[in-house]
Amino acid sequence: MRTFEGDIMGVETKCKEYDKNRPAWDLVRDAIDGEDTIKAKGTLYLPKPEGMEKEEYQSYAARVHWFNATGRTAKGLHGMVYSKPPILDNCPEALKKVLEDIDREGTNIDQFSSDLTWDALATNWGGVLVDYPQADEKLDKGSAEREGLRTYAAWYSAESIINLRKKTVNHQQIITLVVLHEPYEKIGSNEFSTEIKNRYRVLDLDEATGTYRQRIFDEDGDQGLSVPTSEVHPKKQGKELDYIPFFTFPGREPEKSMIFDLACENVGHYQKSADFENGLHLTGIPTPFATCQAPVDKNGDPVKVKLGGNSFLYLGDPAATADYLDFKGEGLSALEKAILNCEERMAILGARIISAEKKGVESASAARIHRAGENSVLASFALNASDVLTAVIREIGSWENISGSDKVTYKLNTEYDVEEMEAQLFSALTSAHVQNKIGRKVYFYNLKKNDRVPDDMDLEAFEKDIADSTEDHGPDGDDANSSAEGTDDEKNAKVGAAQK
Repeated sequence: MRTFEGDIMGVETKCKEYDKNRPAWDLVRDAIDGEDTIKAKGTLYLPKPEGMEKEEYQSYAARVHWFNATGRTAKGLHGMVYSKPPILDNCPEALKKVLEDIDREGTNIDQFSSDLTWDALATNWGGVLVDYPQADEKLDKGSAEREGLRTYAAWYSAESIINLRKKTVNHQQIITLVVLHEPYEKIGSNEFSTEIKNRYRVLDLDEATGTYRQRIFDEDGDQGLSVPTSEVHPKKQGKELDYIPFFTFPGREPEKSMIFDLACENVGHYQKSADFENGLHLTGIPTPFATCQAPVDKNGDPVKVKLGGNSFLYLGDPAATADYLDFKGEGLSALEKAILNCEERMAILGARIISAEKKGVESASAARIHRAGENSVLASFALNASDVLTAVIREIGSWENISGSDKVTYKLNTEYDVEEMEAQLFSALTSAHVQNKIGRKVYFYNLKKNDRVPDDMDLEAFEKDIADSTEDHGPDGDDANSSAEGTDDEKNAKVGAAQK
């Protein structure tokens, strides 16, 4: 990110990338939130047709409903990533204890990663700050722990990161400035009222010393946002840092959300649906008319004609004809087709969970190809997120001086298109294994790949399970009480079932 150049501005200055991306972030978040949020934005998402009066527009907007393909897709994508639990590997027990409450608000690492993944799906941007509460430097570790002082992680959404600056040092880009907006609620003029105040946390490398410092600018302070209300130089193991422990998520720069295009299409669907519903309202109710002058009363005012019952209405002109207006145009058909096309485009863009079932049977290979693009984008997101979360966990372990923290890894699920093992393939694998044409390791690999063994089972446990099953059913794999040998196919089937 690059900051504004030119005029000197205050701490609340937003960088160009922030202003550039903010409308897209708002659009996707509103689309995910659904109908209430979309309708509350009024003409932003549903422009008022030219010539339509205010009351007419209110009715026009009330008739249409938001088809929340974006929200459903976001939930589906999040569900794919967490369809299997994240894997925390090589983690020391002391660090696991810290990760049970990673943010000092009772959130464990898995829930923390789930929350920030959900938040970043809408924006593809955010950040995690690893921090340590300011305390008396003379406190030993035991005393600090008793006072609840320890390293923690804090998530900042895309909208909170209003400014960020980097520079290249020794051929590597490092963050030199981050400005975080932290609005907070304060009790107002009486105990029942509140007001929102603005606070800005500035993380930078002090130009004089080159070390990391934090400054807080609070508009409720004595001098507002003109000077910091506090300034600290955080220390790790008693030493100041030469870097900022802020980790952008999931990548180095803000990029377009994977569901932005879907959200745009969703808005178009909403607008077309509003026109369609309005058209149905205008043309769906038969409107009577007569080819004559409207009758007037003695004062010259038009006579109000009431419809209903079995009465026949005579309008006074023998030459007049009467009929009902009947809509015969193609306008609504064209709108309906446009809406269907829009839904198809949404399906192509990722809303598989809301597309209609196909009439024919789609082969497994065709289904995989059909979804390959979506899975590759989501898998890339999850891999990047895993790298960031691993770095955050290692940083926490380093601050806590926990040995072995640099070996920790944290991995989110990236397998979303698990192939269902066909009966023919399973039979062939089992037969080949029984005939010693493939070994147990290859056989187990294929079963594991196709979700045919428990997630927590490894090869050693698999072989022990086979051994235990063999002991239970006799040395030949048959029940000890059975004397029938059976055919070769029956024996192969029994062995296959035991190994499964």
